[in-house]
Amino acid sequence: MIAAFGNENPEPKTVINPEGPSPSSPDDEPLFIRNTSFRRTSTGSGHPEDSSTKPLVSTAAAAAAYIMTSGEFLQAAPLFVRRSKRNLFYKILCFLTLIFQGGILDFYLIVFTDLYWCSWIATDLVVMTGWGIFFLKNGRSKRSLQHHKGSMHGCSLGEFTFAYLAWLIYVIACTPKVVLILETSILDLIELKVPLGTTGFKIIMMLSAPLLYCLINAIIEDLAGATRYHSQSCYISTCLDLVDSFTLIEMLLMNEIPTVYLKYTVIAVYFLVLSIPVLWLYELNASQLQCRWIWARFFSGVLVNVPLLVVRCFLVYSYQMPVSVFMFKNMFFLGCRCLELVEQCLMGSGGGRLASNPVQFSHCVSENDMCPHGYVNTLAVSTQN
Repeated sequence: MIAAFGNENPEPKTVINPEGPSPSSPDDEPLFIRNTSFRRTSTGSGHPEDSSTKPLVSTAAAAAAYIMTSGEFLQAAPLFVRRSKRNLFYKILCFLTLIFQGGILDFYLIVFTDLYWCSWIATDLVVMTGWGIFFLKNGRSKRSLQHHKGSMHGCSLGEFTFAYLAWLIYVIACTPKVVLILETSILDLIELKVPLGTTGFKIIMMLSAPLLYCLINAIIEDLAGATRYHSQSCYISTCLDLVDSFTLIEMLLMNEIPTVYLKYTVIAVYFLVLSIPVLWLYELNASQLQCRWIWARFFSGVLVNVPLLVVRCFLVYSYQMPVSVFMFKNMFFLGCRCLELVEQCLMGSGGGRLASNPVQFSHCVSENDMCPHGYVNTLAVSTQN
């Protein structure tokens, strides 16, 4: 291929291959390339003095890798544009939800109390700033990861970097506002003087579920990866727990919780469920699942479902309230957590760490690169390493 270009001698050149007979065509030569520099004699006879082959693996592989990477980037560019637009859309939804929920709660607290209004607005500004820093740090960590991995596809590790901190900031800021409204006479004033009354307050409280959904989708890059499905399953489990605890919050708003101890238990479990995503967001950020995360899953499920089940059983047997379907949900989830713990302990008895994100790499080259030129691209990456 290269020897034919600029060759002054029409006679065919013989290629010496120490490994065996030479390939039939120049396109089938992945490891050896003809030497294009011919040293001629001083007489200028035109006959090459030496026509040898040299193993130029690194040069040829690097050139092939550069061509392949450029072509793949051009083909994948529209996909990255769609992903960036999708992530930007969900990031905007996150900020809009934060502003709306925080603004309405601030309105309740400022209008119906004599508390200083700057403190509540400053809290929302801190949350907004924290989420903005989180998105910047998350995007920077993804770019750094792609640069070090040397591959533009298949890297799902690091997608949830710092996400648990963003949700922790939100829970810390939202919890005192809602508790203050529930534990004071503000709730009665909301029912009397605000449109939608307590129904509007319920809607504001339940905005945490769509906010968590927007957070997950704002940072997901690999839409077909295992990490995305794992995060969706964790999100659905958290939503079920939120709905379960929120039904008891509704009974509390209608003064159907008979004792103060049950009332405090319901409020505590609701905010415990709201803080559970901090655990599995941090787990999704980890490259390997250690045994402590198995126990963390188990205890988080127990701390949520056992108090809810006890409260419902107490309401049914002591106050003759109707049996709720969520009692079966609590028992089923407790059974699932116990079976999961036993299964993981049996599987992890031979080793201390279990893989949570099985991402397959071939010298940092994804499966999308395994095309007819995939061998050359892999050779280039391994030569550079």
